[in-house]
Amino acid sequence: MKVRALIALASLCSVSPAQAASATVSDTSAALPGVAQSTTAVLIDAGFKPHHAGSKFFVEAKNFHCDQHSNAALDAAFPKAGLGSLACRTGAKNLKDTKTGKHFGDGRAMLDLLGRIDTANIGPHFSDCASGGYCGTFAKIIKCTINPAIDNFTNGGRWSCEFDDGN
Repeated sequence: MKVRALIALASLCSVSPAQAASATVSDTSAALPGVAQSTTAVLIDAGFKPHHAGSKFFVEAKNFHCDQHSNAALDAAFPKAGLGSLACRTGAKNLKDTKTGKHFGDGRAMLDLLGRIDTANIGPHFSDCASGGYCGTFAKIIKCTINPAIDNFTNGGRWSCEFDDGN
């Protein structure tokens, strides 16, 4: 019984909402395993450089915005019918079909990670869908910290990411 209580307490501590619109997810999280490590990798793969801060490093994307269109209502003869379109940018305004900021090529991977956080219901919510098959997604800050002193690459606390939806 004590072990179960300790496990429950540890999982609550590993995903902590700092306020209603932000959450920190560590790779020690039982609720969101792999999210911090994958988010860090997606940001680095997208060209964001890790910056040194004391004994740790961080990588950060600000104003991440995606426009999704379902294409479900298109004629079946059209090759893109049924395939949702996606355009993501960083440094962007949170406006439908914005062209501000810089193109973010791995948007589907980042949307999957943000969706996992949304589903976990730990605070921030990133997507807003409207009728007509449009969804807008916005994250004010996605900041991941890397602690190189931790050599456990699976679930030892090496990676931790802060997600803020800007609300």
